[in-house]
Amino acid sequence: MKKQPETDILGEINKFLRYHDSLGIKEYPRTQLLERFLQKHGRPSVSQPGSKPQQRGRKFPKTVEKKHFFDPGLAKKVTLQDVREELGDCQRCLLHKTRTNIVFGQGPETAKLMIVTDAPGPDDNRLSLPVQGDAGDLLEKMLTAIGLSREDVYITTLVKCFPGRDAKPAANEIKTCLPFLFRQIEIICPTVICTMGLLAAQTLLHSRKSLFQLRGRFYNFNDLCSSELADKIVLMPSLHPALLLKNSELKKASWKDLQMIQQRLGEN
Repeated sequence: MKKQPETDILGEINKFLRYHDSLGIKEYPRTQLLERFLQKHGRPSVSQPGSKPQQRGRKFPKTVEKKHFFDPGLAKKVTLQDVREELGDCQRCLLHKTRTNIVFGQGPETAKLMIVTDAPGPDDNRLSLPVQGDAGDLLEKMLTAIGLSREDVYITTLVKCFPGRDAKPAANEIKTCLPFLFRQIEIICPTVICTMGLLAAQTLLHSRKSLFQLRGRFYNFNDLCSSELADKIVLMPSLHPALLLKNSELKKASWKDLQMIQQRLGEN
């Protein structure tokens, strides 16, 4: 049998490592077989206590953390109105076929709290405003409980078009809309982003975990971005008011999230 060239083997190993990295596997057990392979190909061996690590030879490719890349073309859009005008009567993906109105966002550019939901609902689609109807009424009560009003907060969506009743936006549709959301985040530069929905949380955190695994703690959003933001932003995944209306037992968990947000806003 013809021996496979070493360069091909290393190339296959590289692909294998990148595949594992995409699955979240970052470390491997240092077995004797792996140690012999590393020594043969000039990699540094495991250092003994008191010895200096070897620096010679090639190294395994470093795992690359996923980063959000912001559209440089949108960087010229200075205000939210500029971004809205660039979005225009958007037909960049198929979601334009299921919408009545684009739901761009609502609130001041100076907001310290930014709420991002997954997608517009039927009432949002009709009124061209985010989180309307019964869910909107509950959201206003939630904000009042932490000393805020809707007018204090900027509310927007992961995708700007209604995907249809009981439908979720597809991955390519989210990807198409993301540059506009990122520019909204850059312009507002809130102290806290609160995602309310699974897709918004997973997308902004580069995660496949469930919402209940993600919620209840802050994440450093700056670390997830390739661009420098004007200030530090933390992200809190939480629950959408529409979910709370259907499952009142979840309100306690949502209230804990809100209290943490209130405390963080009070520190700034």
